[in-house]
Amino acid sequence: MPLAPSSLTMTIVWAIMANGVALMSLEEMIRMNPPTDIKIAPGRLGEYIVSWSGNCTCTNGISYHFNHRYLGSKDAEKHDENARLSKAHEVKLDVELDRGIFVQVQLYEANEEISSNWTEKIFHPPRDSFAPVDNLTCIFDDNYMNCTWNITENAPQDAEYFLSYRMENSNDVNNCTNYQRDEQRNIACRGHKYEKNLVSKLNICVSESSNRSKLPYCRNIIPALYYKLDTPINITINKDTNEVEWKLPKMHYSDSCYNYQINITDWSDPTPKVKNVSSTKYVISRDHEKRYSVKVRGTVNRDCHESLFWSEWSKPFHIEPDAEDFALLTILAAVGVIFVGTVLVPIFLCTRFKLWTKVCQPIPDPKEKFNGLFEDYDGDFQKWIHKNPILMTKTEECIPVIVKEVSKPTSED
Repeated sequence: MPLAPSSLTMTIVWAIMANGVALMSLEEMIRMNPPTDIKIAPGRLGEYIVSWSGNCTCTNGISYHFNHRYLGSKDAEKHDENARLSKAHEVKLDVELDRGIFVQVQLYEANEEISSNWTEKIFHPPRDSFAPVDNLTCIFDDNYMNCTWNITENAPQDAEYFLSYRMENSNDVNNCTNYQRDEQRNIACRGHKYEKNLVSKLNICVSESSNRSKLPYCRNIIPALYYKLDTPINITINKDTNEVEWKLPKMHYSDSCYNYQINITDWSDPTPKVKNVSSTKYVISRDHEKRYSVKVRGTVNRDCHESLFWSEWSKPFHIEPDAEDFALLTILAAVGVIFVGTVLVPIFLCTRFKLWTKVCQPIPDPKEKFNGLFEDYDGDFQKWIHKNPILMTKTEECIPVIVKEVSKPTSED
């Protein structure tokens, strides 16, 4: 039997009112039941569990909307990056708690986008709640992990420190196997074999063994950001095109993932020129008669898990002047030195000290002393001397010498 028009109208109005009451009841329930009593507690290594109280059964699209950020973060007004939804009354965070964190949570209904007010809290334990170390820094290469840390001034003298790490969402904890020590304590983890994924988040912590009540001092990092490439090798140059080329010992990504710097030094100008390069080739500008040295280093760019570190500079590669020009210059220089040493220097010395008149004196002519010897007697000295006796121009006087013998006295006298 069909309903009367008045009865149909009443049914529709009743349905609308009932749905309106239901919707209002859901909104009132959400708005009047914000989370309360937010707490934090240690979980796995480098992990903290943030929990709260609430009346939510969290069904039919209802959940808790959770967000957090570090104190002093530049993105304090941006919540979306760390926001998450949770059906439970807790979330697990891998955070550096010593920096302090701000957390907020609200009851949220996704379909109608209904939410309660935020419940907020700051967690910033005092510094002495953590192991007395700071400046924990790690560098990764293809095979190993190297970490260093500083021990604070108020640290106990007899305390010992150990490094451990855990991948995000993993229960496995690994410990450093090779420590560097100062006089008493571990201050670094050197040459530790690392075989984990470089792009997965990692919790690295240093703990104080003598005081288990201290929280570990941790850093939550992505190893790829601290990855250091091996030094470039096999630097060569094509002297016809001036193109310098090099290689990386290992390449885990495509060629476009790497950036390089090339250091070019002209030996006549000690100021190096550093150029940024996006491939393993670079055409340099050079004077072919000069000597140069070239060094190269590399890093991973932002297109492929950007690294904060450059590799070490390669060994200098020396570029000599072109062979033909260099040989010609050498020959010309040698000829010049020989000419100066054998010709110009002797001429200068002889001129300066009048050595020509001393060393190169003329040979006397006998014709001037022996008239007619050669003209009349053909150089026959015997014939010439008989015909030309040598006359004394002055009579030499003979002075007599009287020698008187002096007798020796006898013993009788």
